[in-house]
Amino acid sequence: MAPYRIKSKIENRKSKIPHGLRIAAIDIGTNSLHMVIVEVTDSLSFRTLSSDKDLTNLGASGLVHRKLTRTAIEHTLEVLARYQRIAAGLDCDVVLAYATCAVREAVNGGDFVEAAKRQLKLAVQVISAHEEAHLIYLAVRQAIDLSTHPEGSGPSLIVDIGGGSVEFVVGTNEKAIYLESFKLGASRLQQQFVHTDPISRKSLAALEKHIRKTLKPAVGPIKVLRPMRFIGTSGTMENLASMCAMQHGEEVLRHRLLTHMPREDFKEVYKRLLDLPVADRRRIPGLDPGRAEQIPAGAAVVAYLFDKLDFTCIDVCDRAMREGMIIDYMQRHWPKVKLSVQIRDPRRRSVFELGRRCNFDEKHAMQVTRLALVLFDGLRSLHRLDGHDRELLEYETILHDIGWHIGHSGHHKHSAYLVKNGDLEGFSLHELEVMANVARYHRKSLPKKSHGDYMALPAVDRQRVWKLAALLRIADGLDRGHYGNVQQLKTIVRRDTVSIRLVTQADPALELWAARHKTDMFEVVYHRRVKFI
Repeated sequence: MAPYRIKSKIENRKSKIPHGLRIAAIDIGTNSLHMVIVEVTDSLSFRTLSSDKDLTNLGASGLVHRKLTRTAIEHTLEVLARYQRIAAGLDCDVVLAYATCAVREAVNGGDFVEAAKRQLKLAVQVISAHEEAHLIYLAVRQAIDLSTHPEGSGPSLIVDIGGGSVEFVVGTNEKAIYLESFKLGASRLQQQFVHTDPISRKSLAALEKHIRKTLKPAVGPIKVLRPMRFIGTSGTMENLASMCAMQHGEEVLRHRLLTHMPREDFKEVYKRLLDLPVADRRRIPGLDPGRAEQIPAGAAVVAYLFDKLDFTCIDVCDRAMREGMIIDYMQRHWPKVKLSVQIRDPRRRSVFELGRRCNFDEKHAMQVTRLALVLFDGLRSLHRLDGHDRELLEYETILHDIGWHIGHSGHHKHSAYLVKNGDLEGFSLHELEVMANVARYHRKSLPKKSHGDYMALPAVDRQRVWKLAALLRIADGLDRGHYGNVQQLKTIVRRDTVSIRLVTQADPALELWAARHKTDMFEVVYHRRVKFI
């Protein structure tokens, strides 16, 4: 699943503070949107920077009629736009947006996905029910030991009651043994069975019968696996647990890892939910008023599970699919995640990620970069470029040989293409054009009027390419053997010449030969002959 990437604007470059990889995960659910933003830590875990939730009711009436309303789509897109602004403000490197049941089942779900792409440039991935269950499992496993319990060892049962579906997972710390999804979400059941306020006895009987019939295929396999622990996740479970806690006057701690919901406490809450009309339910302590209409239907599923599986308590976990999205991304992009701990600056990190994707010769790249930067610093009186140009020289030099990934012949051209099209994050298009051209001219011919990419640059940038590429060519020649022979370098600027004094660890004949053959561009742009000492 391709993530959406936020690219930093060039004018904001200097204001960015180096940080670990930042990931925003947006769960586009039937009832609500949840976003969590995290930063990867030095321990290769993550810490939460921001958490947001909005009730959007995207699946309002859509689960029965299988069509998202225009109002719900527009409201959801507005919230997504706000989430994007929050993610950009926190300098996120990656934004993941996954849609579940409501979009998955709607006949116009594709229209919503296209609208998000067209209006927000946001790639929304519609995931399957099985994928949804797997992500929930990853989130809970990361937070809780699933294999041990005070009463013994064994797997745990995880139940996530969403708006459109209920996900069941039986798993250990090692793997998920059982993964299933059923169309028993709280919003779906409310739309199908709750037609009076409060629900009538007849409607409740029909609702409970439907739950029994639908979950009958799950009860047997779950019992066979003998889970030792019942863990609930997501909004319905969290609200029920909060109401149970508030019955005893306990302070509800938001974002608490675990909240225990005893069966006896739940029975009292469930009875109140069935007896009270929606206006009164909205005033129950611990209940989000936005969930007041559908909470009885969701509670009916919990009541059935308490009865059939004979647990005395549910441990309600505040981790859910959005955290699973982050863990899944970290697992699938592990080299990038590890790199984010080694390199805190997002732009530099992106450069090394591209280089490693292309299997570049890192030792050679870093030696050439070191030499090029020494040349840059020693020749400031000639080139009169600034710190931004030095930064670009460093990055384009690190990447100058990545074209070898495609082939040796013409690899300088391949390097230019990869720099420009390699999904470097945090760079403006203008910067990428300059970097690609410098990489293009690190060997072979000099810029010509027939070179379209070069001529497309403004005159000031064409001059910048000449000055930077000239330094890169010499630095590249000085590591011709790819074994770091040149240990020190010093420049001496005179009226007609630039002398480059070298200290080497072995005979530099090869490096001198290569460097002399690559002084052509330097002598044209700086109007001085190059001498090596």
